[in-house]
Amino acid sequence: MGKWTIGKCVYWLLALIFCFVFLYPVYFTIISSFKNNNEIWNTMFALPSSIEWGNYVSAIFDVQILRAVLNSFVFSAGACIVVVIFVTMAAYVVARKLIRGTTFLRLYYLLGLMIPPYAMLIPVVTMFTEFGMRDKYLPMIFLYAGINFPMSFYIITGFIAGISRELDEAAIVDGANTFQIVFGIIFPIAKPGIFTGAIMAFLTVYNELVFANTLLSTKAMKTISVRLLGLQGERFTSYGPMFASIVMSIIPIMIIYLLFQEKIEGGAVAGAIKG
Repeated sequence: MGKWTIGKCVYWLLALIFCFVFLYPVYFTIISSFKNNNEIWNTMFALPSSIEWGNYVSAIFDVQILRAVLNSFVFSAGACIVVVIFVTMAAYVVARKLIRGTTFLRLYYLLGLMIPPYAMLIPVVTMFTEFGMRDKYLPMIFLYAGINFPMSFYIITGFIAGISRELDEAAIVDGANTFQIVFGIIFPIAKPGIFTGAIMAFLTVYNELVFANTLLSTKAMKTISVRLLGLQGERFTSYGPMFASIVMSIIPIMIIYLLFQEKIEGGAVAGAIKG
């Protein structure tokens, strides 16, 4: 074991502090999901005196959190697929300057980053209402994909720009078309950047509230954020089912992270190196 220096002690102290800061909300949420309202307020930091399984029963059948998790997952996964396919093609065209006006396209998508998505709320609601697109999966998926397009575009364009053009030229000599070059050669090499953009889009959609609360009115279409918002009452809030719903809503995210841990971390590290 190496010698404990002042720098090493400070490093581990900061690591423990950050670990506590990030893990404590998870601990508090889990223990609160097994308590009733009185116990949550009176013994906020203690373990539950008795397990309140009724909170999870209420979350499943009354709150219908499983349906909300499914809706959020469908919106997030659908938007991710659309973003990955279309952004990868657009990013390749701009990075390789295959058409005129690529500088204008960069500025155009930069404008998309500068304008808050919720500034478009009124026109989007009007359009969805006029064309009967409310409470439908496909319009919401394309809306969320459009919102996440600019950020993912800049991330993936940066990665593709760093890939040698000689690979493209060699593929063209072998008779490959543009589609085959993008998804057969560039896509596997740019996976870290594509995964970074996809994960950011997924988390953004999974946690989105404003558009979902405005455009999704039927009970069967509501997402996690809308369901949790509905648990807030004017005079009384049932915190036990709320915390149980939160625990059940973060399970899919944890599963996705465990399944794709290496790719997510690889994308984050590669993005940091690119920056």
